[in-house]
Amino acid sequence: MHTQNVKTAAPESSERWGKKFTMTHLTDLFLYVMVNSEGQKQPGIFVPPPEGDLHIAVREDGGETVIVWTQNGWPLAAAIPESGYLAVLTGIAE
Repeated sequence: MHTQNVKTAAPESSERWGKKFTMTHLTDLFLYVMVNSEGQKQPGIFVPPPEGDLHIAVREDGGETVIVWTQNGWPLAAAIPESGYLAVLTGIAE
């Protein structure tokens, strides 16, 4: 898999600290969102904040794409578009 850090609107990104997320970091963040969003009310639509960062891992073999949105280094949401999976850390109990 190749990972890439695609900035949304803000200069704050993982590059600010002089590093990009590795595949291991991205996987850990994805799993963190997946586990911690269970039992939280999920929005119908997720709109990333303008000062957030988008981190994408694309498999070379054309498999699933992993996406994690962060803000100030904290994960907000995770998605696998091909399967329609989206999990958002809302902090609101179901």
